Amino acid sequence: MIVSVFPNYNNKDVVDICNNVVSVLKSLGAAVIVEDISNCRNVGFDYDVAIAIGGDGTTLSVAKHCAQVGKPVLGINAGRLGFMSGIEKNELNLLENLVSGNYIIDERLMLKAQLVSDNKILSAYYCLNDVVVSRGNFSRLIDINISCNNRLVKNMRADGIIISTPTGSTAYSMAAGGPVVSPEADCIIATSICPHSLMDRSIIFSSDKELVLTVTNDMNNCSVLNVDGEEGIEITSNTQIIVAKSEMKAKLIKLKPENFYEILNEKIIERRA
Repeated sequence: MIVSVFPNYNNKDVVDICNNVVSVLKSLGAAVIVEDISNCRNVGFDYDVAIAIGGDGTTLSVAKHCAQVGKPVLGINAGRLGFMSGIEKNELNLLENLVSGNYIIDERLMLKAQLVSDNKILSAYYCLNDVVVSRGNFSRLIDINISCNNRLVKNMRADGIIISTPTGSTAYSMAAGGPVVSPEADCIIATSICPHSLMDRSIIFSSDKELVLTVTNDMNNCSVLNVDGEEGIEITSNTQIIVAKSEMKAKLIKLKPENFYEILNEKIIERRA
């Protein structure tokens, strides 16, 4: 087995964890390649599985880019929450299951967001957590129009909107008051950010739907598109954002039998109680 390891050295103790991971894997007979986390999108096909060492952002980034080459990813938590991680840093003995193939792959829905202007696709982005459209530098609400399969869903005034996957439902969407959705569900969640309406609620769409977003803001402001928290892209009133289910799926390795609801209780509910 060939394992590519992606450590995020910005997280505390990652150097020691990475060294321990490499040592354990080699003792189990695996070939190990330590990669630069900033270069994960350029890594080719010459490995069997990837390991991301860091927080949820690290696992998300590596899993998203490995999905493009169909490779599964194991997250080892070296951050604060580790909701997407497969094991904790004190559970490296479970790497024996990885090398022996005694694991399951949890496939996660991803989204594709396209920027379109004058019927031309300007760019396309893939996400595992969420697509976020938000106001720019000024504290002013923006007007957002959402349609689904060419039918109006709603017009709204808000700081922005989050279009998330079930995986992303426990991230920014949950913080904005959205529902927690099991990753086994096949759906897309739309949640407003600070809406100017007491009656505004999240909407859940089946994953075969295509959402089209347009935004209007005042002349002194511009809206911003963020995909999985990466660098923002300015958007104008002439731009459509088309969000739909991606043809790719992220593959997360599970070495333990715990399910989503157990992880939810351990990582979020009990920790914050």
